[in-house]
Amino acid sequence: MGREIDHIVEILNFYKTLGFHELPQNFIQSLVGQSCVSVSHLYHNDSSKNPESLMEILNKEIKQCKKCPLSNSRKNPVCGEGNINAKLMFVGEAPGVDEDLQGRPFVGEAGKLLTSLIEKMDFKREDVYITNTVKCHPPMNRDPFESEISTCFGYLKREIEIISPQVIISLGKVATYTLMGMNGKLKDLHISKLRGKVFFYNQIPVVPTFHPAYLLRNKKDKWLTWEDAQEALRRLR
Repeated sequence: MGREIDHIVEILNFYKTLGFHELPQNFIQSLVGQSCVSVSHLYHNDSSKNPESLMEILNKEIKQCKKCPLSNSRKNPVCGEGNINAKLMFVGEAPGVDEDLQGRPFVGEAGKLLTSLIEKMDFKREDVYITNTVKCHPPMNRDPFESEISTCFGYLKREIEIISPQVIISLGKVATYTLMGMNGKLKDLHISKLRGKVFFYNQIPVVPTFHPAYLLRNKKDKWLTWEDAQEALRRLR
């Protein structure tokens, strides 16, 4: 398999040397016999591109994505937003109704609460990077299915690679489940048992906490989230 990948990289580098910046979709599919995501990543993610260019390429892919049924019901795919050089990254679950309408992450009531937390941490919203695990709104505000999380994970992975944050705060069980490696069943994970602990994703500390939507219904747990935020701040110093 390694030999095949090397062969693909050689072909892509050859076309890049000739001055091509894009390849036809059917050409890439003929190389891998399936989705072109992994090859596209190899092609685009080289050190000659700055983070802004890499994020622009990634967001374009997200906006055109049709890999799962959520693309049929969404109004707008929701890319991440914020500081491309952020030290602190927030990862939520999936866009809600307001996010689906506006095409921006965390703009509803839960978003206002998240913004309040960010400001209490002595940041501005534009200082950090905010994104979701799944980029399209699940119908009826249900949790994303494990298959949808797995399908979308490549986008989140690339966001983290581009931003390269010092600390990630995972908001809710979907983001935490994903960054912990998607082991076991999502329904068996309880954020109340995981918050207060720190784990690592590719050597980046991840601080799990409650999703802001949960805090809107359970205001007493805001103090626990503030404890988690303080842990993130300690790791940023």
